[in-house]
Amino acid sequence: MKKILFALLLLPTPMLCKSQVNIPRQEIRYDVNYHWGLVDVMIAHGVVTLQTNGELFYGTLDGNSIPWEGRIFCVSDTLHARMSPGTPLSRETVTYESGWYMKPKVREYRNTGFDPENPVNYRNISGEGTLDASSNTMEAINVTADMLGMFYYFHEIDFESMSPGQSITIPIEFSGGEPEKVVVTYDGKSHYTVAGVTYPTYKTQFEYSYRGRMSGYPVMAHVGVSDRIPLLLSASLPIGKVEMIYAP
Repeated sequence: MKKILFALLLLPTPMLCKSQVNIPRQEIRYDVNYHWGLVDVMIAHGVVTLQTNGELFYGTLDGNSIPWEGRIFCVSDTLHARMSPGTPLSRETVTYESGWYMKPKVREYRNTGFDPENPVNYRNISGEGTLDASSNTMEAINVTADMLGMFYYFHEIDFESMSPGQSITIPIEFSGGEPEKVVVTYDGKSHYTVAGVTYPTYKTQFEYSYRGRMSGYPVMAHVGVSDRIPLLLSASLPIGKVEMIYAP
């Protein structure tokens, strides 16, 4: 879990929508499962909150693990971006991005005196806080914050006009920062079952860059055809396979 988890270069241009995306405020809940060998457990819960206001997109992700090795791992990511209408996709300019990581001991976390704003209790992607956290962990927190932008593009990409195996590269611009990108590959139509209900989906993969190089952690997603909500986000990591599963 800890490693858990746009000039446009597109192929070809007719396959993508050009209309402005409108997303009313919504909360999407997920369960997080972990697989490693014979281990197959639900390890966390998360909530993704989305909203657009004209060209402005706001996204947050908040997740807390179940008690794990005596600690509770917490992730909080925020992405604010201007999605300027373009041809054929909107241009994403990130105006604010933040990612926070905490891992308090269970007893500390449940104590009303626990202070999440104390620098000893957190580390964020801006380098603030003194909590011990590996560079790989903080890279994952950063990429997870970036990933919130996909919740917007899942609404805008015209998967129906794409061919299986076709990829698009979406540049990401940062106010005062170096550009990054995400590569999205369409794998075709599929289906996914959640809570006994089977939904038609677009199966996709996407991978973000981090500090100018690809992260090495491609994410597979099943995106609902009707509402464009990701029903499954899955990544295979060195420590095992992690899945975010839609929890209606």
